[in-house]
Amino acid sequence: MKHECPHCHEKTFTPLQKALCGSMRGRGKPCPNCGRRCVNGMSSIYFSSATTGIALAVSIFAYLAMESKLTSSIIIAASIAGSLLINFLFDMFFGKLAEPIRTMQ
Repeated sequence: MKHECPHCHEKTFTPLQKALCGSMRGRGKPCPNCGRRCVNGMSSIYFSSATTGIALAVSIFAYLAMESKLTSSIIIAASIAGSLLINFLFDMFFGKLAEPIRTMQ
């Protein structure tokens, strides 16, 4: 299963390469076929914002509501790690690659 480059429209990116392309604010990864850089599109930013917000809400709730600080620390760490893992998997399998908006120097 490969993903399509937005420049040359060839399926050249593996899921791992796609996940490591970065977001719109990054430089991106070069396409193995045409050499132009590609990043994950705006859907990646929207999804990442939503999951990070949920992880923040869970962390605040765990900090304020739990009696045991050890339990709240474990819940906070798990919510942050889960958010990062879900964002990575989303970038790996969903969304489309896009052209970077960052100016190259």
